[in-house]
Order: sequence, then structure tokens, then C-alpha cells
Amino acid sequence: MANIQHANLTGAELHEPKGADSASAGMVYIADGAGSGSWSYLPAGWGYYQHSTTGQSITSTASKLEINGAGSLSTSTFLPREIRGADELWDTTNYKILPIRVGDLYEARIDVPVTAEGGTPTQLKIEFDIGGAATPSTVIFERYFTTGKTTPYTVSFDTSFAALNSTSVTNGIQLFVSTDSGTLTLGAPGITVKKIYDGDY
Repeated sequence: MANIQHANLTGAELHEPKGADSASAGMVYIADGAGSGSWSYLPAGWGYYQHSTTGQSITSTASKLEINGAGSLSTSTFLPREIRGADELWDTTNYKILPIRVGDLYEARIDVPVTAEGGTPTQLKIEFDIGGAATPSTVIFERYFTTGKTTPYTVSFDTSFAALNSTSVTNGIQLFVSTDSGTLTLGAPGITVKKIYDGDY
């Protein structure tokens, strides 16, 4: 029988790539540049988490933004496949972002509805913190937003961030909120956390 080059196979002679029979749904083959490779999940995916209650009071003392993920719009359907059904990108009990591994890159959209103001707050500060403490201790960045508007209104913003070290993975990334003075009463905040790059690639 004549030898047939693999590249010349057609029709029913073709077969799935090596290892496809044991790869999980959603995996793709990643070449290692040395003649081999492995099956891995695509790095992308997202979850949306909405608070189910209203009334959190924000003062000049920093407190964690409360998002319990029990709001009607919350969904984990589109999380990265490597954690889908087993873990989340947001801790709905301790209120923090949960990076999967060092080197991962994420995007987040945060919506903070303000239903009432007390006193004369002119600024809302949001701090991203990896210290793991009850108050801000290791702030990796912060954002400021103008308040003093006619209520109700919503403070919304998008940002990107990376899990730069093991501390951010071990402790997670807490979101602390505070005013410069007075109080803000919140509606039901929400956060979208999207993984866009995998630290293993």
C-alpha cells in the first residue's frame, strides 16, 4: 500500500486534533512553539452582580461597596469556562473582586445609584484595595466622582486593572467608598467583571 501523506487526507480520512477526545467543552489548542501544545480554556468571560436591596449609607468613613449578587439582573452564565459553575469573579459575601491568577487582566463597570444626599457631599471616592483588611490599607488605585446633583442619579464608570501579584489573588480586590462630607444613600449597585487576558498565556 502506498504511503499517504497526512496533509493529503480528505473526507472521512480526516480526524480530530490529537487530544480532542479528552478536552473539555470550550477548550482550544494552544501551541507551545516547540512542536507541541496543550488544550486550554479561552481566557475571556464575564459576570454581572447586582445588589438586591437599597439603602446603604455612604459617609466620610470608608466602607465596602455592598453588592450581594442577589439582584434580579445578576448572571453567572457567561463566566470564564475554567470557573463557570464552580467559582465567581465577585465575592457576594465579602464584597470583593476575585482574580483567578497573577497576570490576569480585567475590565470592570461599576454602577452606583444615589437615591438621596444628606449634608453637602460634593465627592464620592472609590478605592480599589488589595490589603484584605476591614479598612483601606493597600490601595492600588482610586477614582473620584462629583456628587451634589439632583437625586436620583447614578455614578457609572469603566476601568481596567491587572492582578499584578499574589496578594491581589489571595486577598481579592475590595471596593471602598466614601464621601468628602455628608452622606449618600444608595439604590442597588451593580458591577460587571470581565476577564480579558489570562496570566498563563
